[in-house]
Amino acid sequence: MDVQNSKPLVLLGLNKVGCKGIKKQIIRNGNILYADIDAYVDLAGDRKGIHMSRIIESIDEIIEKTDKKVNNCEDFCVEVAKNIAKTQNYAERSEVNLTANFTAQRNKFGKNVEKTYKVIVNGVVTLKENSFEMRKKIGCKTIGLNACPCAQETIKQRTAKKLKNLFGEKQTSRILSLIPLVTHNQRAEITLIVEMPAKEHVELEGLIDICENSFSSEIFEMLKRPDEASVVENAHRKPLFVEDSVREVAENFYKTYGNLSNGIINIKVKSFESIHPHDAFAECKISIEDLRKIFK
Repeated sequence: MDVQNSKPLVLLGLNKVGCKGIKKQIIRNGNILYADIDAYVDLAGDRKGIHMSRIIESIDEIIEKTDKKVNNCEDFCVEVAKNIAKTQNYAERSEVNLTANFTAQRNKFGKNVEKTYKVIVNGVVTLKENSFEMRKKIGCKTIGLNACPCAQETIKQRTAKKLKNLFGEKQTSRILSLIPLVTHNQRAEITLIVEMPAKEHVELEGLIDICENSFSSEIFEMLKRPDEASVVENAHRKPLFVEDSVREVAENFYKTYGNLSNGIINIKVKSFESIHPHDAFAECKISIEDLRKIFK
C-alpha cells in the first residue's frame, strides 16, 4: 500500500510540503555555485502525504540533463518546478527556491576586483485549465556604504556658524561646497527581487549594478589609501537615508528595465546603524505598471 495516497485523519489541505536545504552544485557562466534549494508542492486535504524522493529525483534529472550548466538560475528553477509538477501529478502548484553566493569580477579604480553577492531566485508552476502558468523571481543581496544626511546637515549648520565669523557668508558657502562634511556612516544591505512571467528576462549583473548605484558608495575588501579616501569622500558627497536608497533602486530599475510587460519588484534596505543599537529599515513592493506612472 502506498501510504502517501491514503486519507489522513484530518482532511486539511496544505499550502507547501517538500524539502528544504537541498545542497547542489551548478555552474552559471563558468562560475561554480553551491546552491541551497527548497522545493515544495501543495497537497489536497484527502491525501496523507507527498512523495518526497520524487522532489530530489526531479532536481537531479534537470541537473544531469544540463550537465550542471545553467544559463540563469531562475529558469533552472522553473524547469525543476515543471519536472516536479509532472511527477507529483496530484499537486496544483510547485515551487522551487534557490540561494547561492555569486562571485563576479568588477572593474574598480582601474583594476579588476572580485566581489561576492547573494543570488536569490524562484520558479513557480501552477496548473490552470490543463496547462502550466509559470512565473519566476530573480534577485540579489548586496552590501554597500550609506552616510547619514541628517547628522551631516546638523554638522553643516554648526560649521557654517563658526566659519561665517571667520570668513564671511560668501567664503563660507564656497568652503562648504568644496569639502564634504562629516556624518556617521555604516554598511547597508540592499535586497532587490523581481517577480515576472517565465518568458521575461532580466540580468543578474544588471540588478547588482542597480543596487550598487543606490548606495552612498560601494565597499571593497581591500583599499589602498588613495582609493580609501575616494570611497569615504564619495559616500559623504552622496548621503542617503534607507528611504532614499529604496527610491533610488526603484528609479534605477525603471531606467534599465521599465519595458518589462508584467512584473513586481520588491526592494528592501537595511542599515546597520553605527551610532544606534538598532538597524534602520525601509521596503517597497510595487508593480512595473505603477512604476511607470511615477517615472514615465
